[in-house]
Parts: sequence; C-alpha cells; structure tokens
Amino acid sequence: MTREGDRQLEGSTRERLLDAAERLFAETGYRRASVRSITAAAGCNVASVNYHFGGKAGLYREVLRRRLGAMRERRLAALAAARPDDLAGTLAAFADAFLAPLQEGAEGRLTLQLIAREMADPQLPPGLFRDQLVVPVSQALAAAMAAAAPHLPERTVRLCVQSFVGQLLHVVHAHQFAAIKAAAPLPPPAVAELAAHIVRFTVAAVERLHEEARRGAARDPRPNREGKA
Repeated sequence: MTREGDRQLEGSTRERLLDAAERLFAETGYRRASVRSITAAAGCNVASVNYHFGGKAGLYREVLRRRLGAMRERRLAALAAARPDDLAGTLAAFADAFLAPLQEGAEGRLTLQLIAREMADPQLPPGLFRDQLVVPVSQALAAAMAAAAPHLPERTVRLCVQSFVGQLLHVVHAHQFAAIKAAAPLPPPAVAELAAHIVRFTVAAVERLHEEARRGAARDPRPNREGKA
C-alpha cells in the first residue's frame, strides 16, 4: 500500500472510531461504553484507540470536541448570515440553528443524548465545553444583539442573551422530558411555535429596553458602552 493509501486508511479508521464511540457514548454513557465495544462496532482492533486518541478519555474528548464544534459553527453561521439591522431575523435564525437537533430525527437525538449525558456525568476537562461552545456563541450573539440595539448597555445585552438562550434551552429540556415520559418528543410544529414565541418575546423586550436606554442617553449623554454615547 502507498503512503497516501496508508493515510487514507488511518483517516477512515479514525472516523469509524469517532462515529462508533459517539453512538455508544450517547446510548450508554462514558462509563459503560467499553473500548472493546467501541472498536467492535467500528470494525477496528483494540489498540487503534490508543494509537489515534491515546486512550478512551482522549477518544471521548475528541467525540465531544467534534460535536460541539459542529454545533458552534452552525450557530455562528446563522448569526453571520443575518442582517445586522434585523433583530427578529437574527434571533429567528439563531433559534432555528439552536433547536435544529430537535428536528433531525436519529442524528438529532444522538446529539441531545450525548450532551445530556455529559451534563449529568461530566467527563470533559474543566472549561472545554465552555470554551468550545458557550463562550464563542454567546459573544457572537451578544455582538449581533448590540449591533441591532446600539444604545443598550453591555450588561443589559448580556442579560438579554442569557434570557434568550435560557428559553431555548427550556424547549430542548421540554422536548427531552416529553420523549422520556410520553414516549413521544415534541412534534416539529410545537417546536416551531415555541421558537417563534420566544423570538417575539425577546424582540419586544429588547426593543423596549433599547428605547428606554436611548431616552436615558438623550437626557444624560455619558457613555454606556465603550465608544457609545
């Protein structure tokens, strides 16, 4: 086999391990998913986990890093594609990206299961989840909101971001709870209706707060954000 062929085989083995591990970690959790069961599902030998990832913990980190990266890029792309002056459109696009796993059938359920298991039984190094997903997405969402409502103080923007994301997380948790208790997740129309309501609610709140901040700035023109009067 040529050197190029060796590289392709190694890449294929690595991807098969990641795919098999993601499914088993999501279905059974980190502790119950053995290296032997993962390599059997991937059609690889047991030593391949150490070779490619340095062990089970390294494989788990890479599985989560890959999944968190995909979630991050989807949300950032939604924000980047929106018009800066269209707050409703920006929030709607972000909500669609955030709630996409609820609409994606088996793959979406896999994503939600994997994240839920990490939340219930953390295995990632401290800060990895935050740095890979929470911080970059929150910063981009705050920047988009600030662009649409330039008179809002930074602290108010952060609070609005936390409120908006918290409401979206509630939809995710409600979806998971319904699936567990009623053996049927929230149907797509219900998810879409909730998302639209959250967007309308948040837009109304931000616009009201922005108008109050604008009036306050007109009365007292001291800066409320760096570079803003």
